[in-house]
Amino acid sequence: MQQTSEKESAGTNSPSPKAVFEGIRVLDVGHIVAGPLAASVMADFGAEVLKIEMPKVGDPLRKMHPKDGVGLYFKVQARNKKSITLNLKSPEGVEIFKQLVAESDVVVENYRPGVMERLGLGWDTLSSINPRIVFCRLSSYGQTGVNKDRRAYGRIGEAFGGFAHLTGEADGPPMHSTMALGDTVAGVWAAMGVMMALYWRDAQGGGVGQVIDIGLYEGIYRQIEQQIIVADQFGAPISRAGNFHRNIPYTGSFKTKDNRYYTFSAFTDKSAVDVLRAMGMEEDSRFNTWDGCLENHEAFMKEVTTWMAERNLDDIDALFAKYLAAGAAVKNGYDLLTDPHIAEREMIIALDDDELGPVRMQGVVPKLSKSPGKVVHTGPRLGSSNEAIYEGLLGISKDEIERLRNSGVI
Repeated sequence: MQQTSEKESAGTNSPSPKAVFEGIRVLDVGHIVAGPLAASVMADFGAEVLKIEMPKVGDPLRKMHPKDGVGLYFKVQARNKKSITLNLKSPEGVEIFKQLVAESDVVVENYRPGVMERLGLGWDTLSSINPRIVFCRLSSYGQTGVNKDRRAYGRIGEAFGGFAHLTGEADGPPMHSTMALGDTVAGVWAAMGVMMALYWRDAQGGGVGQVIDIGLYEGIYRQIEQQIIVADQFGAPISRAGNFHRNIPYTGSFKTKDNRYYTFSAFTDKSAVDVLRAMGMEEDSRFNTWDGCLENHEAFMKEVTTWMAERNLDDIDALFAKYLAAGAAVKNGYDLLTDPHIAEREMIIALDDDELGPVRMQGVVPKLSKSPGKVVHTGPRLGSSNEAIYEGLLGISKDEIERLRNSGVI
């Protein structure tokens, strides 16, 4: 049943293209979301990612959304990775990690600043072992600054980075996303940083690695591009507006007759006309100009709310599709599993998991025409690659591996 996320190369005799990160080895010593996601992106594109976990305990993500004792979240995020166990709090574990560094290209960690140094695994040590190593460090607030020692998780990053302030009803409190938005955004930016550092190392930097330093809030902070310049120039921050927009009248999310929700948005005059045509309002002089719709925005929202409430979602979407108007159903996870466009774009892939059986999950992003990513397997069992890595890569004997296991090092 196993499927890859991209179609095979055209031509039955065509050789398979090399993966983007073929030959790159990543040591993933992160935990939960941000650091491991950065490594996961690279794993989708061919990097050999060694997921390093505490013996017998594993990544806490293994407990998220459990089914029959198996964490579903981990199965997605750790896909394509190899799980090895290693206790970095033990001197022997640290020495083994140093051996792995000598054979690797990237280390990804997301501990608080100073933890890796206290383990004896700071940048000076890692770079002396392997000058080519790229050291990606995700932390709450970055490795420097007055807040660097404070603890944070994804929602803290959303708050500190400005996202929560902008999210929610105008007269309501700030709101967070149910998903780990702060973590995942930081992880994607960290993955991009690793790619930049690898390119610089091999194309311009004379084979020398470097440190990537990213605070958990900084990805989402960077992506809200308007918030700083607006506060700077107007002397006041952008404020919450719920599902609407103070400067763009043709946008909103509305409940339909069948108790679902539909969102539309138009950011140009032409797209605004298309939205109005879909709802039969293109001749209404109150709404068919940008300034007029802003002036009569309350009336517009009332008309649209009534129009949506009188129709089922599928009928609404058919009208928006007819006029090429920008609108979409608000979809949940189950909706996405059955959506034909998602299927055609190969954004749902099916694999066989050795613990759960058949499972489906997201496909690979982005899509590359010459060197596409693929998903080979789901998140592995804890320590399932110990022998392959410790014996095959580092040359540790079977007897020594057994001793290390019994002593709690691996």
